[in-house]
Parts: sequence; structure tokens; C-alpha cells
Amino acid sequence: MAEIVVLGGGVAGHTAALHLRRLLSKAHAVTVVTPNADWNWIPSNIWVGVGQMDSTDVVFPLAPVYRKQGIEYVQAKGVAIRPEGDPADGRGAVDLVHTSAARQGETDQIRYDYLINATGPQLKFAMTPGLGPDNGHTVSVCTAGHATQAAIALQRAITNLKAGEPQTLVVGMGHGTCTCEGAAFEYVFNVDHQLREAGVRDRARLVYLTNEASLGDFGVGGLTFEENGFQTSSELWTASLFRERGVEAILGAHVEMVEPGMVRYETLDGAHHELAFDFAMLLPPFGGVPLAAYDRAGADITGELFAPNGFMRSTLTTRPRRSTTGRPLTGRAPTSPLVTTTSGPSG
Repeated sequence: MAEIVVLGGGVAGHTAALHLRRLLSKAHAVTVVTPNADWNWIPSNIWVGVGQMDSTDVVFPLAPVYRKQGIEYVQAKGVAIRPEGDPADGRGAVDLVHTSAARQGETDQIRYDYLINATGPQLKFAMTPGLGPDNGHTVSVCTAGHATQAAIALQRAITNLKAGEPQTLVVGMGHGTCTCEGAAFEYVFNVDHQLREAGVRDRARLVYLTNEASLGDFGVGGLTFEENGFQTSSELWTASLFRERGVEAILGAHVEMVEPGMVRYETLDGAHHELAFDFAMLLPPFGGVPLAAYDRAGADITGELFAPNGFMRSTLTTRPRRSTTGRPLTGRAPTSPLVTTTSGPSG
């Protein structure tokens, strides 16, 4: 029997756990450890953020799904990985802090033969002073809760527009290292649509503020679309869309600070600018979820497993594990290394 632990219950972790349970025999145990009670289909948050969907439409409770599938579920956050175990047990281990209402704050440890680290990105709003919905002056669509707040703020702007007050709405990147340009691109045109539906688009200034060097870059150097033998670059396609919809674009921008009603940013030429706003949805940069790592003797090896930005090094390779009986895994059991990572940001 092998114990497989999936650390993280987002898109990657949830998918991995379901496939493992489908592919492996019942002799092998699959456990998901995640701090969240609910699963969020993040791509649809852009619809929650304009009021076209409710947050309840994009989340569902994890426990009933895992119970039905025969997957163990632990509501907790991982705080440290011990890939070589400890003097008491050579099996790998993860140190946990429980987050459920019943066990809030309790510390624990779970052993594994195989670990999938799918903890995903940490939202690093703090990298830009004044950024974010909790301690800053902007909204976000990174979580269902954030998106609900964004929808409320957008409706407030629309109400003001209907009352005859001009509004400037800014959508985009809240830092020069942001990597989720696609979500902001989609959201700005959702906002444009809502303004048109409300009959106030002509009174609104809509600005797309991005760290991209050119429209259609999306952080990947651009795309090429081919249809009926004709190729179109994403730069040409997006530029056409921006002109058609009257959305202004500010490119190559690194947001340095957000103050109430004011974004201060630097462009690639080194010039510093400010942009007044009434509504701003600016995405944060991502980093890895804080996890420490220790060898069997308890020495800190965090720097060996994780890059400075907190993401697990994807080139990590370690020896295959044996089952808890000491025999090699057989049949349809996994043959992956000790630690597998799917912890990078998704866009």
C-alpha cells in the first residue's frame, strides 16, 4: 500500500487527486490536504466580478466530493515538508496547521510515500503599497470573495455614471512582475459590456493598465491565430478590439503605489506617471505559498527545494519511494519521485 498526499485542493490538486483515485487500486490511499473547505473555479471569477454570476455559482464544498470518491480530506495548511522524514520514521512528512472550525490552529503531521505539491500561488498584494481589497484601495477577482466585492464596487461606479458623474475605471496589473494578464484582459471587456448594458459607456473612461510591452503579449510573447489559412497575431487582434471598444491601453507599466483614487506607476522609459480612478481592479503578483523544508536531521533545506520566490524548483528529482511494506510499488501504483510539483501560478 502507498500513501499519496496531495498538498493543495485548487484546480491542479483537485484534478490530480481525482485522477489518482480513478487510476489507482483501492489498496493505495489518496489524501488531499487543503486549507479551504470549498473549491473555486477561478476562471469564472471574472463573471462574478461584474455581477453576472454569484459566488455560489463558482464554488462547491470539497468534503462531499472526496467522501464519495473515497479520498481522504484534511482541512489544513501545510507549513513544512520533510522529504526524508525524521529520526523516528524515514517516510516523508508534511507539518500541518488545521483550519477547520473544529480544529482551528491545531498542529499535526501527515506521512506520505508520494507527495504532490499543488499549493498554487500566494497573492502578494503587499508588494505594491495600497494594492488589494483588504488593506488597499483596489478590488480583485482572484478569489470568489474578492470578485463579489469587485461587483459591488463596479455597480457603485455605474450608479454614479447614471447620476451624471463621469467615472474612470482602471483594470490591469498591479505590479511589474504580474503574470496573469489574460484574466485582466477578459475582465476589462466584461466591464465594458456591463457599462454598455447599463447605457453609460459614453460617460466612462475605461483604461487597461498592463506591464505588457505590447497588446496581445499576455506574458508569453504573443500568440498567432490561424483560421481558413489566414494568420493573425494576437497583437493585431487585441489592438483592433481595443480600438473598436474604445478601451485605452497603457503599456509597459509597473505600479509603484496606489493611493485613494490615484495609481502611481513607472513606464519602461523610466518616466513616472499618475492616473486618477474611481474604480480599479488591479491583479497582484504571485509568489509561492510559504513552506519550509527540513532534512531527516532537522536541518533547514528550504533553499534546496524552493526558489527565492517561494515556488518549488520544478527540476527537483529524488529517489523513488517504496511502499510502507518496504516492497516496490506494483500494479497500477505511481512511479513518480518523492516530491512532484504543480505549485506554479496559473493564468
